[in-house]
Order: sequence, then C-alpha cells, then structure tokens
Amino acid sequence: MNIKTIPNLTALSSRSGLGYFCYLLDQAGISDSKKIGNVANHTMALLKSEGKQGIKAHKDLMNLEDRWYESLRVKKDPDFSVYNEKIYLSEVWCCWDFYAKKYIKDILTPKLVPPLGIKPYMQDKHDSDGMILDLGNGIGFSSAAFKQKFPKHVVIGTNVEDSYQWKLNKIISKNYNYELWNPETFDNFSWTLEKVQLVFASEYFEHFETPVEHLIYILNKTKTKVLVAANAFGADSCGHFDCYIHKGKQYEPSAISRLFGKVLKEHGYKKLKTKCWNARPSIWINDG
Repeated sequence: MNIKTIPNLTALSSRSGLGYFCYLLDQAGISDSKKIGNVANHTMALLKSEGKQGIKAHKDLMNLEDRWYESLRVKKDPDFSVYNEKIYLSEVWCCWDFYAKKYIKDILTPKLVPPLGIKPYMQDKHDSDGMILDLGNGIGFSSAAFKQKFPKHVVIGTNVEDSYQWKLNKIISKNYNYELWNPETFDNFSWTLEKVQLVFASEYFEHFETPVEHLIYILNKTKTKVLVAANAFGADSCGHFDCYIHKGKQYEPSAISRLFGKVLKEHGYKKLKTKCWNARPSIWINDG
C-alpha cells in the first residue's frame, strides 16, 4: 500500500505530526483513530505543561497503567497484553513526539554533541554505510527518520509482532524503506547484526525485567560502535517494573541504572560528554 510520505519527519510540528499519525492509523485499518488522536493530544498537553496547569493524565491511559501495575503488584504476573490495546498507541505516539524526535535531532547537532554530532563516532573515514538498529521503534517514525538522515544505511526497527504497532510499522516500513524485525528472530541474523554501527534505544530497556541481561545480549550480538539510550527505570509507566532483576538478584531502579552504566564500561564503552538537555539521551562510544 502506498501512503503519503513526509520528507523530514523530525521537522513536523506536534500538531501536523499527530494529524499524519491519525491518517496512517486509517490507512492501516486501525479503527478509533479519532479517539487515539484525542488521547494523544491530551497527553502531549500534559507533558508540555510539566504538571503546572492542572492537567491530569487521561483516564483511558491511567486505566491501562493501573491494569499493568495490578498485574505486577497484586497478581504477580505481568500483563503484557497491555501493549496490544489500541489506546496504547496514544502513549507510543507521545514517546515519539516528545522524546525520540528530539533525541534524534539532538544527537546529530554538532553544538550538542561536539564536534560533529554522532556520525564520526559511528564510522571511520572509509565507511559510508552500515546498519542502524532502532530497538522498540514504537509507531515506526524513529526508524523512518533514521532512514531519512542516513539514506545509505540499512535501518532496522524492532517491535512486537502481531500488535497494532507492528501493523502500523508494516505500512510505514515499506514506504520509508526500513526493515522491520521481530527481536526474537535475532539469532537468525547474527552475521548481519555484526554490521551495526548505531543502536538507538529510547525508553526501551525499562520494559524488560532483566534489562542488563538484555543489554549484554544486544552488545554481544551487534558489537555496535555507538549506543544511544534514554532510560527511565524510575518512572511509573505502562510496561515499567517496580524492581529489576540481574543474575537472580533484585535491584531498585536507581541501582539497575548504575549497573547498566557499569556493564557498558566493562564492555569497553565510554560515556560521551554532551550538551544535551539533562544529559539525555546517553551516548556510549566503543572505539575498540
């Protein structure tokens, strides 16, 4: 299916981007696009107000978050089916528009990531292409944006198969020319993943109860030169955990965050000093 494409997704305003998102929902045959868009618009207003205008989280997303934490705290059985609720797309849209879109622009801005953005860290002067792995790519806009910024690179977006996010990605990936993979199939593509130069993980690792073990898996699988990560282990959100586990031991969010950085250093990565707001996202470089 051919759809209307946007030349520069990171340049879209929130309003225009939300309209385009709803258009894509309709094209993908996902019903209730108006409701999903309204909840997303409400949530963006909440995020932009930083809680200073009395705006409260939309009840539909709060109900979904309550369902998730009840499954964690009461039933002791994580309810991963929350990811396949249509209304969850509203939250995923906001993760793109409020966070990932800014991160992508920032890491390519020389004054924020001196001296020339992240590109020189991804490749030496003889490399003109490679692969970019966009982990948990949400609605697919981040993967499409990377393909626009790096047209010679193979861009791979990962997501949960048989979900509404996957259904939306199927259409977007074909029209923006990025690949869509189920991460459970990584073991079938080990030779390909060795070509990865950049791994982008925006609000991703906190959706794993064992995030450090998953990090180690990704590092061993890709040998990536650059890892860009924006973690929020301590934030309450649908799909996040109260405590995390590593090698059978339980960790508080702040402790797992420190361990995350420690493990990256043990694997030869150094945290790049940037001028990004609040030091987000974190950029880790491996020169080895």
